[in-house]
Amino acid sequence: MKNFLSKSMRLHFLKAGSLAVLLVLSTLQSFAELKIQTSATGLPVSEETVKAGESLFKSKCASCHALDRQTTGPALAGVTERRDLDWLLKWIRNNTELRQSGDADAIAIYNQYNQSAMTVFADLSDDQIKSILMYTENGPLAKPKDESGPGPVVVDEGLFNKTNKILWLLGLMVFIIVVLIIKTLDYVGKLTGREVIPWNNLNAGLMLAFLIIGMSAGLYELSIHGKYALLWDASSEHGEKIDQMMKITFIITGFVFFVTQIALFVFAFKYRQKKGVKALHYAHNDRLEIVWTAIPAVVLTILVLGGLKVWQNINSKPAEGTAQIEVFAQQFAWTARYPGADGELGKANYNLISEVSNPLGVAIPYKAKEVIEEIKKDIAFYEKSIEELPEKLGELKSTLGGRVGADLKAHQKQIDDIESGKEKSFLELQIRRRKTQMDRIERSLVNGSMYTEAANDDIVTTEIHLLVNQPITMKLRSRDVIHSALMKEFRAQMNVVPGVPTQFTFTPTITTEKKREMLNNPEFDYHIICNKICGNSHFNMKLKIVVEDQKAYDKWMSEQKPTFAVEEPVMEMESEDTPEHEETDEHASEEHSGEVAMTQF
Repeated sequence: MKNFLSKSMRLHFLKAGSLAVLLVLSTLQSFAELKIQTSATGLPVSEETVKAGESLFKSKCASCHALDRQTTGPALAGVTERRDLDWLLKWIRNNTELRQSGDADAIAIYNQYNQSAMTVFADLSDDQIKSILMYTENGPLAKPKDESGPGPVVVDEGLFNKTNKILWLLGLMVFIIVVLIIKTLDYVGKLTGREVIPWNNLNAGLMLAFLIIGMSAGLYELSIHGKYALLWDASSEHGEKIDQMMKITFIITGFVFFVTQIALFVFAFKYRQKKGVKALHYAHNDRLEIVWTAIPAVVLTILVLGGLKVWQNINSKPAEGTAQIEVFAQQFAWTARYPGADGELGKANYNLISEVSNPLGVAIPYKAKEVIEEIKKDIAFYEKSIEELPEKLGELKSTLGGRVGADLKAHQKQIDDIESGKEKSFLELQIRRRKTQMDRIERSLVNGSMYTEAANDDIVTTEIHLLVNQPITMKLRSRDVIHSALMKEFRAQMNVVPGVPTQFTFTPTITTEKKREMLNNPEFDYHIICNKICGNSHFNMKLKIVVEDQKAYDKWMSEQKPTFAVEEPVMEMESEDTPEHEETDEHASEEHSGEVAMTQF
């Protein structure tokens, strides 16, 4: 005890303790940016994995989900605590297949959200899904603090709201007091028989005050938010012409606005009622009427003709050889499809659309066959569901007791739907639809005219890259409802209508990097956004566009792989020393080659 309490031992103990504290702090510092140290996914927690998950979440999930609140789908923060990992992997990859397997939780979620099926993500690997789940556990990474400047000013929201309420209350009290004073003075005037407040002059003065204050406020607002008027920084060739037309229109109409409004309020002040002055009755003047009708008509005609000329140039037929990409819209996401090395986009058809194997409905024989197999599984599922309706009805009735409120109402609705035959009719309708779709696909395979080799090397991406100063034709398709593809910086917008393909051709003129410099915003990106209210998560529906030079574009394109390419199996060749079987083997080889070619296309 004396040795331990000696000076040398105390010093040694202090050093050891300090070292242990430093080791703990250094370990914790590695997780300073992360909120979790272990993950339910089983993957090592790292900043790179969370960032990868965040990127995938934004491109795949953000259109329907948020971390902290319910949107089209449920909030995903803490989802790994509520659900088993294996179940989550199956649900995210193919929720339809999980439902059809009879999984009770999958069916319950499907019914809870009005039988709206979640998008199938069969293209995601287990590790990619786990990185998304790790992101939902951790949330966005905290941005590094900028130590060079002063920290952000923290505003007390409670104090701010209280101050606003007090100001509103004071303003209301002042208004009431002014009204009471005016009424009192007016009443005194009536009693004394003379005008206490010269209302005529007061109103005339208020006219001038309103003119000055209103004009000043409008010009001040224009100086602050005029940059959002989209008149000066178009990033496309035709957009510059549109901006020019808008400038001319605003200058002319702005001039007319200021002249007429100033004249209106000044005349109201100048020609107010005065004692001894009688108003002049001026019936009409034909020449004046003609002049002030002809001038606006001529000016507006010039503006309209100029606008028609610009519109005609924008909608003219694209030149031969103009590059094309397809932009496919669905609730609530955009997908882009590029032609491959052949420079030609493959055909597509809505009958070939499948959640799992062919989301874009691209016309490729092996994809068509995969869709047929999926349809057969769907039909079998619906037929089985019809057979199980009596059993399902009995189970629903046996579990009806004890339910209250919305739960009771939803449970009773399921019983009513079965007893009334509504559920069976719905299932039979789905079967008929699937059989019709399958019949159309089978007939198209026999005919074969829709299937060309152009689609084999097409590239599907969730990001658009465009060449600067090169025209591009965007061919637009919609899967479900009417969307609207708005690219505001390019001054381009086109409705995307189910069953009616549309297109828009334009030439981007400013790269993404240059635009960031112009706006002094290193995080700026071009986007396609949906400008139609197409559903609950409409506001999240956007697709990033990158405009770049030839070198950067070629590098990006070289990293893309054909989405629908299928590698041919290596065929073993017979040795040349067996001539007696040469003819038979040749025929067998031709037959097998035909099967391989059919599978590839």
